[in-house]
Amino acid sequence: METPASDIPAGRSKKSLILVACLVIIALGITLAAIQVRPMAKAQLESIFKQAGFTNITIGKVSLFPSGLSATDIQLDEYGFDSIEKLSASLSWPAFLTTGKISNLEIEGMSLTRTSRNFTSGGRQLAQNLLKLPDYRVHFSDTTLDLDTGFGAIRLTLDATAEPKDADTHQIQANINAEQYQLGFKSTWQGVLKKGGALDLSGTVLDGRLNLGPLRISRFNGWVGTTIESGGYTLQSQLEAGSASFMDVPLQNVSVVNDSNKDRDDVMVRSGISGMQDILFTADMTRTDAEQNFTMALKGKNLGGLLDFIDETTKGDKKISESLLALRDFELVGRFQPEKRFVGGPMPFGLILEAEGENLLDGNLLFYPDTFEVRGSLGTKPEMALALQDYFKIPSANIVQNFIRLNGDARRFFGFDVEKPADVTPAN
Repeated sequence: METPASDIPAGRSKKSLILVACLVIIALGITLAAIQVRPMAKAQLESIFKQAGFTNITIGKVSLFPSGLSATDIQLDEYGFDSIEKLSASLSWPAFLTTGKISNLEIEGMSLTRTSRNFTSGGRQLAQNLLKLPDYRVHFSDTTLDLDTGFGAIRLTLDATAEPKDADTHQIQANINAEQYQLGFKSTWQGVLKKGGALDLSGTVLDGRLNLGPLRISRFNGWVGTTIESGGYTLQSQLEAGSASFMDVPLQNVSVVNDSNKDRDDVMVRSGISGMQDILFTADMTRTDAEQNFTMALKGKNLGGLLDFIDETTKGDKKISESLLALRDFELVGRFQPEKRFVGGPMPFGLILEAEGENLLDGNLLFYPDTFEVRGSLGTKPEMALALQDYFKIPSANIVQNFIRLNGDARRFFGFDVEKPADVTPAN
């Protein structure tokens, strides 16, 4: 049997009304607090990234939770090339709203885009920016770096964690991989991030492959070490490959050593030719703000044997004169001439070929790396010009006494079938 409303004690009814009113006030307070806290949290989060160097960051949506927040639709630059799909932060709300303190940061789906021209400087700046993030655990997952190069787009993927080790040090663990046709590898990294932004990192590279233009490396391994401090950086690496090929010529025992810092880059390449034990290929590059030097050399004990070997390997079916086959000790040297290059133009090289103590070729060439076009002239002896004409299939119009005029695809001179016909310009 229901109790009539008139029989409910007046005190009990007042208490119910007070409870309902309190619940409404609490709900309204929570709603108003959320309305106020969301833009405050967004501004505080943007401030953290701006202090880290991402001055153009914009955050779309922010969601609040009792133990933290999440953000989506995050743009890191004004053009929208760099972005983050989702960011999650664990925090104490009073500490975060007053000081911006975070206990854990998860960054998912970070996407960065760079070109080969700005990768070096942009990469250093990016590393410095990331190292300025405040002192807490940071985890990156599904991070991608899209690098546009002259040989096509390359994508690197990254998963990394910076875990607090003590008051002044974070422990770094990372995996960086690539899976493109042009470049593929797996690598693991470990190191420490010190308070103030000093980074000491080393990595091991495994199962690497490279397909860039005429260069093919089926498998390479190696190590990389880097240190980044407020005053600069150092980067050292060594990669080794048992076999490779350049313009279908088989190579062996390939070694690439790099030593770089903010003032200087040094790169050394060493390789032999598979099947010819006495042949050595070297390439050395040095770069500073004031100058750039690049020298390539091919030397050995049997020039005629090398030409014959290359012809057999590439199935060029060339006509090799006895005067070329008889040549033994040789050295072919190409030196980059940066002082003769204008911005965006072809690469100028000086070329010298010596064999058995005599100078057989001497001249200057312009090389266009995007098309493999080569243009220039080489001086030699009249009889050697005819021998080289037969071997490299140079048109007669490009031979005038002891000068050879080159103007066409460099691969064609070695007998490779290329779609674009060589542009033959008669010598003057």
